[in-house]
Amino acid sequence: MHFAFSCGAPVDMPEALEDVVVEQLGERRYRVSNGEQEWVLEAAGHLHREIAAAFYRAIPPRAVPWRKRVFWQVVLKLAEWRLIR
Repeated sequence: MHFAFSCGAPVDMPEALEDVVVEQLGERRYRVSNGEQEWVLEAAGHLHREIAAAFYRAIPPRAVPWRKRVFWQVVLKLAEWRLIR
């Protein structure tokens, strides 16, 4: 979850938190706790979920065009040949 603060984040809140519990107390009021510390925030909250793995499982990678494969094979062979001499 990302929070947008109008006056900045609390001073004692780290940039990244792991294993947190976020409770919505009101329209723009949240309680964030990580087991060690707790913060009550007045902020606009936006929930973002990591979907990259599911996205790339659903959409297979595009095949590389044959011209591009040949081009890079030639470039790498030329680079190898220049390094040997």
